[in-house]
Amino acid sequence: MTPRNIGKKIAFGFAVATFASMAISLVIFSYFMVTRGGSDVITASLFATTLFFLSCGIVLYLMSKPSKYKLEPWGSVDQPE
Repeated sequence: MTPRNIGKKIAFGFAVATFASMAISLVIFSYFMVTRGGSDVITASLFATTLFFLSCGIVLYLMSKPSKYKLEPWGSVDQPE
């Protein structure tokens, strides 16, 4: 495996921050679910926010994974003609 470059490290940092935001949103959602119920607009909005943070975190994490193989530039390998 190749190491992460700077762009992948930044994406990983944002993925961690997004998962932390999802956890905070989930706690607030569960509090509003108990106090106001599932039919309240704020509860539904917090559920949508939690799912949004989860999906963004997954995508950012998958983008931040290092590549398995070192990719060579297109013209660097002599191709048979």
